Formats: sequence, C-alpha cells, structure tokens
Amino acid sequence: MIEYNKAEKGCTMLEKIVNAVLQAGEIYKSAGNDLEVIEKGSNVNLVTKYDKLIQDFLVAELTKIIPDAHFMCEEGDGKKEVSDGYCFIIDPIDGTTNFIKGFQHSAISVGLTKDKELFLGVVLDPDRNNIYYAQKGCGAFLNGKPIHASNEDMENSLVLFGTCPYEHEFAHQTFELAEQLFLRSIEVRRGGSAALDICFVAAGKADFYYELILRPWDWVGATVILEEAGGIAKTADGEDVDPSKIQSYICGNAKNIKEFYELYKS
Repeated sequence: MIEYNKAEKGCTMLEKIVNAVLQAGEIYKSAGNDLEVIEKGSNVNLVTKYDKLIQDFLVAELTKIIPDAHFMCEEGDGKKEVSDGYCFIIDPIDGTTNFIKGFQHSAISVGLTKDKELFLGVVLDPDRNNIYYAQKGCGAFLNGKPIHASNEDMENSLVLFGTCPYEHEFAHQTFELAEQLFLRSIEVRRGGSAALDICFVAAGKADFYYELILRPWDWVGATVILEEAGGIAKTADGEDVDPSKIQSYICGNAKNIKEFYELYKS
C-alpha cells in the first residue's frame, strides 16, 4: 500500500490521481501475451489495444476528479495542445515497443498542467511495481518515500538517452553525442521510455538524460517529479521546456547540464 505525504495541505488531488494510475496499471498487467498490434504508423510507431484501453480508462477516471479538465493524449485524434485551466497530458504506455517485446521498461504517464504551467505528475513503472509522483510544492516520492536528484558532475554521471525513433534525421547527432558522453561519463544507457528515464534521474538512479526531439506526453508528468526532486529540465539550447511544444529535452543538475552545453555547442 502506497503511503502519501498527507501532511502537506492541498495535495489530496494527487492521491486521487495516483490511485487512478495504479488502477490503470492493472490493465497493463492483464495483457499477458495478448499483445497484438492494432495500429502501425510505421515499424517504430506501434499501438496495442492496451494503449487505448488504458487511455480511455484514465480519461474517464480523471474526468471524475477534475470534471472541467482538458486532455492531451498520445493516442487518437484529439487536440495535441495544452489548454488553459487544468489539462491532463497522458501517455498510456510510454515504451510500447518494449511492452510488445517483453522488454520490461515501460511506463504509464500522467501529467497535469494548470494554466499551461507544470503542476502535477504521476509515472507508474508497472513491471517493477514502482510509482513516482509529485505535485508542485509537495515534494517528489517513489512508493511513499522522498526522492532527490543527484549532484554528480558528468565524469561521475550515469547518462541515459533517447534516440528520436520517429525522426531518423537526428540519428547521427544523437549517437555522436552518446559517444562523446560515453567518453566523459561513467556509462551511457538507452532504455526506451523517456518518462521512466526522467524518473530515474529524479530518484538519483541515473544522473543525466537527453533526447533531441521529445513530445509533451513523454516528459510532462516525469518533469514535475524531477523538478520537485531538485533536478533541472531544459532544452538542448538552454531554453525552458514548454508543454505545448515538441522540442529537445535534457535533464540533470546544474553541474552536468553545464558540461553538456559545453560539449553540445562545441
């Protein structure tokens, strides 16, 4: 049973959303070997019926919590923009290819913006039974315990990265950076779930993450958790991340981000 930081006032919404995401995790776990691809935008853009089942469930449950909320979801043809007021940003399965292949590194991600500002995030790692969550001003938690990002410099960092699988034109630069960071860090890893990788940075399990193109549903929920854990998120060009844009994304701490910029701009 997950414990919540109930001492903090104004965080009851977070508890309700965590419970909804945990229930969505049971749908994920019910899949077993029933992993037929029902949509295929390309060989790297796959959708299963569980992506849609989880998304539909979350939209229904989260509407009960905030009836006037808007939604921006990965699957379907709905609006792909952040609205004023409350707006949920959902990725029902971040890492669908991993899910299909049985490579256990996928996440259910729910972010919430308030007047287009990051406000709340919940990311479930259903394969490890870990849930990360945070609300602005309430701290960041993993299974009820506070988490904190590391303060390691790049030399002592474990680096995670994404490969922009839908934009192959970034492949050369992505792997060139991976090589350079491999030579300057402890190691590099490619997991396949941006939301989960960002949470790993938030929890100090890794120290730095980058991807040259990332969509809001992949990072919004996890970034609330990261920032409440003391981490920093920026674009590769040093701008603030914007939940209404598709853009580059890096996260870590002041030390290793500074070192990344020195490498990236050289």
